[in-house]
Amino acid sequence: MISRLPLLLAIAGSAVLFLAIAFVYVLVIGAIFFGGIEFTGGSMDATLPLPSIPSLI
Repeated sequence: MISRLPLLLAIAGSAVLFLAIAFVYVLVIGAIFFGGIEFTGGSMDATLPLPSIPSLI
């Protein structure tokens, strides 16, 4: 009878890899929806003049 241990290890390894990738996706999507990562408006904040920096205009 052929040992099933290598097959079980391969299936378990694939499941752990899939769950790790899915967990990262859930973290990124959750951060986008709950305000942890901003994709809009972040670059416009750098162009706003600050009161402590004198303007050349």
